[in-house]
Parts: sequence; structure tokens; C-alpha cells
Amino acid sequence: MTKDISLKAACADSFYYPQEWAPSRGSLDQFQRRKGFEHHFGQQRTKNLHKGVLQIRFEMPFKVRCLRCGLYIGQGTRYDADKKKVGMYHSTPLYEFAMRCGNIVAPEESADGSAHCNQRLVIRTDPQNDDYALEEGLVRKVESWDNKDSETIELVDPETRRQMSLDPMFKAEKTIRDKQREKSEKERLADLQDLQDEREDAYSLNCILRRANRTRRKEEKAKEEEERLRGKPNFGLSLEPATEDDRKEAKDVKFWTDHDKIDIASRRSKVLARPVLGKRGAKAPDIAEIVSKRRRLEQHARMARVFG
Repeated sequence: MTKDISLKAACADSFYYPQEWAPSRGSLDQFQRRKGFEHHFGQQRTKNLHKGVLQIRFEMPFKVRCLRCGLYIGQGTRYDADKKKVGMYHSTPLYEFAMRCGNIVAPEESADGSAHCNQRLVIRTDPQNDDYALEEGLVRKVESWDNKDSETIELVDPETRRQMSLDPMFKAEKTIRDKQREKSEKERLADLQDLQDEREDAYSLNCILRRANRTRRKEEKAKEEEERLRGKPNFGLSLEPATEDDRKEAKDVKFWTDHDKIDIASRRSKVLARPVLGKRGAKAPDIAEIVSKRRRLEQHARMARVFG
């Protein structure tokens, strides 16, 4: 059955029985656990088991500070610690956890002259106070805060609990105040939930904002183009925007070209272009005619731009 299965897989599936195991030594799981298997420490986990010390992964229960290097160790930081039973509190065992600080420091600040602090940190369980006791190398960082500032639930302190047990009226008043505050908090929470539900569809809100921005940009661009075409104002006073009546009145105005004035100007230009001392050659009248025509065309173009 286990011919094609590797030794490691066989150990994991409990198909492999070591030669030193015997049914008289208990179950196979207990035998492997005593040898230190089923843990990433391997056999190092149980090397001091004959001294009552078991190596485990210990997680710091609260924020502390190392007394040697001054390092603040945050809550939840994990260490390889030696676990040892040191006594009893009634029927509850007291355990001690010993570890080393791994902060990198100068050799003269280290406990053994190495690159790490290596200060011995010892913590014990304190079932009497439902807490941990710092025995060596550590001091607890005291953090004071107000539950009103953090908007959390206010826990009843022992003095208030004792007064509530002795004074029924005080207990009733505090219960009523707590219920009223709970009701207001529930209403506030419902309002926040409604506001969150309204903002839940972020895609639709984004589309509305982008559409409004596009419309605003188009209006601004059209206004800038209108100002550019209008040019600089010729008056010190700003003009009122054009209306439909102004447009109709402007269309009804007709400008007539004064052809007599144009002919007089053309003849004058022809006379001015004629030689003073008479004809010098055959091409003099042709040049005068060309000049008069050119000036006539320029006059027409100028009047077209003004009245067209």
C-alpha cells in the first residue's frame, strides 16, 4: 500500500512507524510530538525538555520597552521563547517565557558584545490579576486614553461596580443613561449607514461629476472663443449682450454705395497720374488708366469691408 509513497508523505499520513516506536510508548502522535516533530523548530524545540523547557513562538501581549537598548516592542511581536513551568496559583500553573532582544546595536551596548542587544527578556503569567508580569529586562509602556475621545464603549471600573451593587438608585440611573446613549448611538449609526448606502455606487457618482465637469468646460471654452472673436473693447464702458431685437434692427439697415463719389475719385486719380508737361510717350495714358482702375478697385474693396 505504501510502496510508491515517499517517506515524508508516509510520515504525514501516519503510515510510517519508526523502528524505536512500540505500542507500549503510547500513540504514534504522542511519540512524534515528544521527539519534536510536527513543528517548524524540529528537534530544537525539545532539546531542553529534560529540564522542563519547551521552545515555542511567543507573541508579546502588550507594548513594552527594552531596558538595555530602549527599543519599543509593539504588541503582537513574535519571539522564539523558552517556556517553563515555575509554580502554581491554586490549581493554575504559572509559566515563564524567556527570550532575547534582537535589536541591532553597537557591540559596547550589547549584553554579550555581539551585534544584537541580546538582553534577556522574561515574562510570567499572572492569573491572580488576569495579566502578565514583567520579571526581567522589560518595562511596560503605559498608554492613557479617554474612551470619549476614541468613541468606544466605557467599561465600568471597580469603584462604579461596587457603588452600583450598594446603591440600587444609582444603578437604575446609570442603566437609564446607558440605554439613552445606546439609542442615540444606534440612530447615529443608522444615519451613517444610510449615507454610506447613498455613496455606495461610486461609478454612477463619478459619471455624474464627470458629465458636469464636461458641460462646465464646454461653456467656459465657448465663452473664451466668444471673447476672442469680439476682440478688445473700443469703449470704456462694457456693452450689454446682444438681443434678438438688436439683430433684427441690424438686418433692416441697408448701406448704399456712392458711385458718383467713386467716379470723381477715379477721374481725380487719372488726372494726377497724367504727365504735367504733356505726353512723353505712347504708354503714358495706359499707365494712368491702370492706376485709376487700381484705385477704384481699392476703393470698392474698402467700402465693401466697411459696409458689407
